[in-house]
Amino acid sequence: MTELQQTFLFYTFIYFLIKGGLYVALYVATIVIEKDARQRYAKLRVLLARKRAEEAQRWEGAYRLYYRRQNTAPMTLKQAS
Repeated sequence: MTELQQTFLFYTFIYFLIKGGLYVALYVATIVIEKDARQRYAKLRVLLARKRAEEAQRWEGAYRLYYRRQNTAPMTLKQAS
């Protein structure tokens, strides 16, 4: 094997080594970003569920006061829609 062939093989090996390292680094970065996004989405779902519960409770009180003032029987949600 000539010196030129050895140099070519060496640089080809370096090229594939760098290419593989870059692939692995991007794959790990993608996994880390996805994990963070899933955690943020889970926190968002909990926050929105809490807000919905608070809104439902707040509006329940408002409707209860409204029906008390009107002396009407409260409708269920199925009747109201």
